[in-house]
Amino acid sequence: MNYELITAPIIGAAIGTVTNGIAIRMLFRPWKPVFIGKFQLPFTPGLIPKEKPRIAKSIADVIGNNLLDDATIRKSLLSDDIKTKITTALNQKIESLSESTETLSGLLDSKGIMTVVDDKEKSLKDTAGSGIARKMIDMNVASSLLDFAEEELANNSNPLISGFAPKAISSARDSLVKKINDLITEKAPTLISGLIDKEYEKLKDKPVGETIIYLKEKFPDYEEKLWALYSGFIEKYLTNLLKGFNISGIVEQKINEFELPELEKLIMDIARKELNALVALGGLLGFLMGFLNVLLG
Repeated sequence: MNYELITAPIIGAAIGTVTNGIAIRMLFRPWKPVFIGKFQLPFTPGLIPKEKPRIAKSIADVIGNNLLDDATIRKSLLSDDIKTKITTALNQKIESLSESTETLSGLLDSKGIMTVVDDKEKSLKDTAGSGIARKMIDMNVASSLLDFAEEELANNSNPLISGFAPKAISSARDSLVKKINDLITEKAPTLISGLIDKEYEKLKDKPVGETIIYLKEKFPDYEEKLWALYSGFIEKYLTNLLKGFNISGIVEQKINEFELPELEKLIMDIARKELNALVALGGLLGFLMGFLNVLLG
């Protein structure tokens, strides 16, 4: 009996298995260079410890430029699935608040943002008052008021008024327009600010549930409006946000921060099945080579 037909394949399988096993271990080990005197042993440290910065940068570039690029993240954030989740969460919160009897000011105060909202309201009313006054002047509201007054007086049943008053207004139009504009500039900001203040104070004292119901009735398409607002924000600011985040840089830094034992465990956990298959393949190839060697010899 030719025992080489048995021993050679077995020895070949053992060599192939051990060789591939050692090669895989040498990807990670040793973690540091090994010296004999001043001579550094070849293949120390292992391939991954030696090339860790380059590997980290390559992985980071692939993730940042190909896997988590602007288009991919944008598509994900604007997907129908995200829209459904946002809408569902929004409606759940609205339904919860719809049953609340707490006042709006009480709710905002409990969240610690009442002062912030008050400051925003003050800024808004000051800006709105002067802004609306300027808009009224730009729209030539004074002239429109005089046109309306002339028309009404011309249609008056009293012949004296219908005959004289429109002409008087027409002759003094420039002066009247200036006076009305001066009144708008002087009085409108204060009046508008006062109205905003009054409505704001009434709103703060309303129960949250009542406010939510009112807003739902006032804006029945609130879901689409909020989604349009969200979509517009993503479209406008996502690119700059991603540049600020620097995904590639974050990934590279995180990989470089891994301790080598931790990195080895992470890679082994991810690719253990595939690496074990390589070891088994080495054994199989060694077995076949040993068998063929005997036959060809």
